[in-house]
Amino acid sequence: MGDMGEPFTVIVPVKATGRGKSRLGLPDAVRGAVARAMAVDTVVAAALVAPVLVVAEDAADAAVFAALPGVRAHLTRVRGLNLSVLDGAAALRRPGAGDAPPGVAVLPADLPGLDAADLADALRRARQLDRAVVADRQGTGTTLLTGRRPDLLAPAYGEGSFARHVALGAVPLDVPAGVSIRMDVDEPADLDGHLGPRSRAALEAAGLLQHGRAGG
Repeated sequence: MGDMGEPFTVIVPVKATGRGKSRLGLPDAVRGAVARAMAVDTVVAAALVAPVLVVAEDAADAAVFAALPGVRAHLTRVRGLNLSVLDGAAALRRPGAGDAPPGVAVLPADLPGLDAADLADALRRARQLDRAVVADRQGTGTTLLTGRRPDLLAPAYGEGSFARHVALGAVPLDVPAGVSIRMDVDEPADLDGHLGPRSRAALEAAGLLQHGRAGG
């Protein structure tokens, strides 16, 4: 963990997985397991690059993430992505938070095919910038937002967040389409490829994915 020396802590806000990924149209009985598996795949990849703070709404989710190497879990009382990110950034500044790196990078919990090298490359380029941002696969949302210090982070998530983040001073990082850090999973079509091992296994166990169909 942290072998690449990135001066960031990665914050991953995780909506209660029982409520997550509703747009995938999955049966309720498996949706929570799939949402949690996607989040774990994302967090495990990120933890290969930098320390990770998971901001969880649900205590059971928090326990799962807290058991992962290089990962701390913060159980939040707020709801909503922007408030969760700010709550996580505040937790990093509290006494007793340890020697957290000076910068903050935010990733969504739905990058299950994330390649650690892609994240490391983006963070290297973000080092000298007050704020940086990477667009999602559609080019309108945000998959990575960084602040050189926690107080520089200005989360403005929601529809069209990429343009809002740029308007707030985040410098867009030129990351080609198809690179794993842009490949969030929102719609059923997004499940075809770009899945990590836990996400793939959860979908296969539910009979929703043929073995070997989706790549990591």
